[in-house]
Amino acid sequence: MSGPPIPSLRDIELAEGRIRRYFPPTPLEYCKGVSELLGRETYLKLETCLPVRVFKLRGAVNKLLSLPDSALRKGVVTASSGNHGLAIAYASKLFGVRAAICVPENVNPQKLRAIEEQGAEIIRRGRGYDDAYEQALSTAHKRGLTFVHAFNDPDVIAGQGTCGLEMTRQLPGMDSAAVAIGGGGLISGVAIAVKESIEDSHVYGAETVAIPSMYESLQRGELHRVEPKPTIADGMQAAVPGDLTFTAVRKYVEKVGLVTDPEIEDAVYDLLTLGRVLAEPSGASPLAVMKGPLRTAPGGKLALVVSGGNISVDLLRTILTKRAR
Repeated sequence: MSGPPIPSLRDIELAEGRIRRYFPPTPLEYCKGVSELLGRETYLKLETCLPVRVFKLRGAVNKLLSLPDSALRKGVVTASSGNHGLAIAYASKLFGVRAAICVPENVNPQKLRAIEEQGAEIIRRGRGYDDAYEQALSTAHKRGLTFVHAFNDPDVIAGQGTCGLEMTRQLPGMDSAAVAIGGGGLISGVAIAVKESIEDSHVYGAETVAIPSMYESLQRGELHRVEPKPTIADGMQAAVPGDLTFTAVRKYVEKVGLVTDPEIEDAVYDLLTLGRVLAEPSGASPLAVMKGPLRTAPGGKLALVVSGGNISVDLLRTILTKRAR
């Protein structure tokens, strides 16, 4: 029985052609300190250099550029724990499209402020992503808006995959990559691009133990919803993967490791002190997983995707205070 249609390498190449005029490739930089920490040649893919400081802009821009004019005139709506909403708000402002962003009540205040700065309408609902998702679907139905899924959308996945396509060109000889998993849009696109471009390469995923939906789904061989628990990783809150992202990860990703909040905090600190890179928890999770559960996984030339830098000031202060003792 065939799975749902996931984007191809050609779809990702076409997405790159659409988005390239709006922002250049992000840097991929060798990091000596992290290389010594992991015992392997390690490079940091700095998605923090995008205008909204997070990879989500890739999928948002590609999605809006793929919509018909009739849909754009009516406007779009989405659900987000922060970063996807920010990216849709930014892209919508860029193209003159009305956007409504549904967020949970406990949304990261820095991310909320950034969304507000883009002029999008904000609708707050519930305690987590699922509640915001239901609100977004309801809003789309009532107002006739186009709903843009945060991860389970082929145009969004293809847009995120341009990150992986860039890495394959920036780092000859790259044999492995580690990527965070929330709903799985980024790792799906990156894995398709890397695995279809580089023979015998490895792609690894990092997921929080608090919401291990992709990990549990892979273990069971089918989509599985988990009960979300509190976590500092506000960019990794999907209680169930999408059918597209589950199919892509099952096909292209070798291993998914689970990381704890303390391990993620350590990785945020390591990136800041060893790489001089400010990362949010989800952006630091690939380092956490390669330090921890996947430390012996194959690969000698590793790219860590630092997927975002929108960390709350309070959390950053807490992490620095703990490690200054």
